[in-house]
Amino acid sequence: MASQQFVLGREGTALEEEIAGLCGVAHGVGLASGTDALILALRACGVQAGDEVLLPPFTFVATGSAVSALGAKPVFVDIRPDTYNINPSEFERRVTPRTRAIVVVHLYGLAADMDPILAFAKSRKLPVIEDTRKPLARPTKAGGPVRSATSHASVFTPRKIWARTATRVWW
Repeated sequence: MASQQFVLGREGTALEEEIAGLCGVAHGVGLASGTDALILALRACGVQAGDEVLLPPFTFVATGSAVSALGAKPVFVDIRPDTYNINPSEFERRVTPRTRAIVVVHLYGLAADMDPILAFAKSRKLPVIEDTRKPLARPTKAGGPVRSATSHASVFTPRKIWARTATRVWW
C-alpha cells in the first residue's frame, strides 16, 4: 500500500483477485461503496421497480436504500435475538408473489445460518444476496469461512482498508 494506488491500481486488482479467491468465485469487482455493491447485486438478480426484497431491519440504512434506489420495496423480516441476523422462520409470513430476492446481512462477526435461508430461497426460486461487511472470512458454524464456491457473483468494495464489504449472490 506504499504506492497509495489501491483504487484502480495494481493493488486494487490484486485485492479483487484475493477476495475472489477467498470467496471461491471467478471474479471480484471493486466499487465505490457498499451501497453500489448492493445495487449491482440486486440488478444482477433482476430486481426492478414494483418488486419486493426481503431483508433484516437491523442493518445499516444502505441495505434498504439500495432496494429503494431500484424502485423496489424493502420488506423487513425480523431478526434472531441470539445472532442479530435475519430470521428465516419469518420468511413465510413476509414473502409475496412480488418477492424477487432475499438480502442477508451478517453482523458483528456472526455469520447467519445459511442452510434454512438457502433452503427457503431454493423452494421459492429466489436469489440470496449476502452482505458480508463484517464477517468476511469469519468462521461459520460448519467451521469454514463465510464464502461460497457456488456463488454466481462476488462484489468487493473497499471503503476503508480495514472495513471490507463483500456482497455474494446465491441462485
